[in-house]
Amino acid sequence: MRRFLLKLLRRRNLHEELEAELAFHREMAAANGNGTPLGNTSVLKEQALDLWRFNWLENLWRDVVYAARGLRRSPALVASALLSLGLGIGVNTAMFSLAVEFLLSQPSVTDASTLVAVRLGGNSHAKREVVEFVRDSGVFQSIAGEQEESYVNWNNGVETRQIFGVVVTKNLFVDLGVPVARGRGILPSDPKQVTVLTDRFWRRHYNADLEILGRAINLNGKPYTVVGILPVAHRTLLGFGFSPDLYIPQYLPDTYLGMYGRLKPGMSLGEAQAAVRTVATRLDASQPERFKWANNIGVTPIAGFSRLQQERQLMTIGFFFALLLAIVGLVLLVACINVASLLLARASARRREIAIRLSIGASRGRLLQQLLVESLLLAAAGAAAGLVLAQVVASLLAQIHLPLPLPIRLQIEPDWRVALYAAFLTIVAAVVSGLLPAWQTLRESIATHLPRDCKQRLRGALVVGQVAISVVILATGFLFIRNLLESTSISPGFDIRQTVRAEVNLPDSYKGPERVGAYVEEALRVLHAVPGIEAAAAARVIPFNDSVRQGMDVVFPDKGETVRMSFQWNAVTPEYFRTMDIPLRLGRAFTASDRDGNHVVIVNRTFVSKFLNGRQPLGTVMLWGADGKTPYEIVGVAEDTKNTTIGEDPRAQLYEPLAQIRNARARVHLVMRSAIPPVSQLDPVRQALRRLEPTAGLEVQTLFAGIGVAFLPSQVGAALLGSMGMLGLLLAAIGLYGMMVYSVTRRTAEIGVRMAIGATRRHIVAMVLRESMTLVAVGSAVGLALAYFVTKPLTIFLVPGIRSADPHTFLSVVAVLAMTGALATWGPLRRASAVDPLVALRHE
Repeated sequence: MRRFLLKLLRRRNLHEELEAELAFHREMAAANGNGTPLGNTSVLKEQALDLWRFNWLENLWRDVVYAARGLRRSPALVASALLSLGLGIGVNTAMFSLAVEFLLSQPSVTDASTLVAVRLGGNSHAKREVVEFVRDSGVFQSIAGEQEESYVNWNNGVETRQIFGVVVTKNLFVDLGVPVARGRGILPSDPKQVTVLTDRFWRRHYNADLEILGRAINLNGKPYTVVGILPVAHRTLLGFGFSPDLYIPQYLPDTYLGMYGRLKPGMSLGEAQAAVRTVATRLDASQPERFKWANNIGVTPIAGFSRLQQERQLMTIGFFFALLLAIVGLVLLVACINVASLLLARASARRREIAIRLSIGASRGRLLQQLLVESLLLAAAGAAAGLVLAQVVASLLAQIHLPLPLPIRLQIEPDWRVALYAAFLTIVAAVVSGLLPAWQTLRESIATHLPRDCKQRLRGALVVGQVAISVVILATGFLFIRNLLESTSISPGFDIRQTVRAEVNLPDSYKGPERVGAYVEEALRVLHAVPGIEAAAAARVIPFNDSVRQGMDVVFPDKGETVRMSFQWNAVTPEYFRTMDIPLRLGRAFTASDRDGNHVVIVNRTFVSKFLNGRQPLGTVMLWGADGKTPYEIVGVAEDTKNTTIGEDPRAQLYEPLAQIRNARARVHLVMRSAIPPVSQLDPVRQALRRLEPTAGLEVQTLFAGIGVAFLPSQVGAALLGSMGMLGLLLAAIGLYGMMVYSVTRRTAEIGVRMAIGATRRHIVAMVLRESMTLVAVGSAVGLALAYFVTKPLTIFLVPGIRSADPHTFLSVVAVLAMTGALATWGPLRRASAVDPLVALRHE
């Protein structure tokens, strides 16, 4: 090993030592007087050097140098290969980075593998006293809590804005080990009015001024001291790119918190779940509720594959990313086939060279290594270009603002997983693109009796494969594009064109249902006075922006029947149905008299068909409530509406009067129906509500702009898979073009003969076009057969009415491929039709 390192690093010294060694032996032979010759010293030197080196590494280095020199003389081939492999590896790496960031990112805490999310009674959040009960039980090493969906009113000195904050228990930063870039985190000994800013909020609104540390900012009408600033790459416990503006300590006793516990050393998830069930059973005994805390216990990891395995609702998202990676993998396969076609064309010029090398003693394995090194160099260069492209794509994705109720910002950064994935893709690309051309080159160099058009058939087979794969990619992309078009035409069940929505986050001074109820009544009175507003209402939930789903046992006293129900819930003011233009099929809307003493509800058609078991809905009484005995009378049946996504199946829905539930929530949703274009109402509505309560956080927009989340799955699928389809189509067109250029060049003499004996240019064009369209037709047939089966699992992502094996989609794919094939053949067609018979006859 010392000699080996010396040869690599100090080659000249090694040769000097070897010369001295040989001189010594010559002197010893002369001194002995026996005159024994040493033999051929050159051979001795080679034998000595062979003992001091690894031949495979030396040969590999020679192959790399030789391949680099050879590729330098083929700039067009290198540029084409870099373009194909760069695009293929780049989009694969970018999509893998996106999947890692969205699904597998680690939160910014110490030892994330020991942190778990705790759920009691099937609920992700619980009251503070429940969190403290679990903490005092000693099951976990530590317990902290946070409320992610918290809205904070921030006054910048000019106006009050609604921003996103995370309300946390004071021990969260210390016990979970949340890193802070500047200043410090929130401490258990801190007063209530301190805050930690995220880096993005600090830079955007305070111009990265370090003097903000120790100063107070106005939050919820009170001064909060800034004690710290988080790192740029801070990731929350919630994950999925959730990016709030700041953290504040818990300040309201009724704030519901998500529980996060750190496992004790050596504790498994099963042991933790059993211990939590015991604690929940004790909690049921000490704090009896209608539902049981010990039911539906959950102790799940907060990151990695374990989280995906434990939280089944994430499996659909994981399946989508798996589908996306499979599609971009097919794009890379098309790129590799392109490079393989280029290398096959280049092999024609090297056939004689390879034959000579074989004749003078080179082994097939040695030559195969040399040829594969060339493809490895191309793949490595393509990977380098792809990583640059992936970084650009990641930067663009990070700038996209997603229309979601929560702030999502994807911080896609390369890490060891991305680097390992890129290295894997490089090796795969080198083997896939280089092995077949290398094998064919050696085969042709050895077997001189092979037919002349053997390579032509092989290149044709590669093009057929490209077209078939492109059909699968295009079919998937077109399916999601059609899904998007269909989803935009689906009615959500309410009017989104003439409606304005406002979201108000009231300051802390509005405590209790009386103050909140008074504000709602006054706000509706003010909004009715705005010119052009026909109707106005308040609601606890606005579809596509929030969702409340309830599950409970409901008793029908007429037959003593108990039914387990699960339904979407909302509480609204009387004019809600008129404002949202939701038809009432039976009964009446709520009235001002529907308050505490008169419990009434309105249900939708799906609720009636699913739970009433043939009962006449109007007048039906149901028992539930805190005591399970409060009667609720159905007074109306409304039409079904969408709640979360535009493509969802109809769900049971129940509405209560907002005054009936004694609403104390500081976050108020208002909706208005406008007789004039709603965009022109934004400023008047904003000014009216600001005059009513200047310290409230306020957001006003059209309802159409506010339901972007409804179309987000279709938009993401159409954008990502549609763009992959176009990229696959482009690469297939490049492959078809190269194939036809090669074919026309190879058949130049034949074309000349045909024209010399009377063939017209129209006959030549028909011959070339027939060859091209045959490849497209065969590839399309194979691709459609594959697409029929590949697209079947996509049904879960499609809106009702669209089938995975959609004939319109398949016909569109075939039409696009036929047009692309014709365009790709246009250049070779012109070249073939312009052949001069005299020149062609002298060809080769």
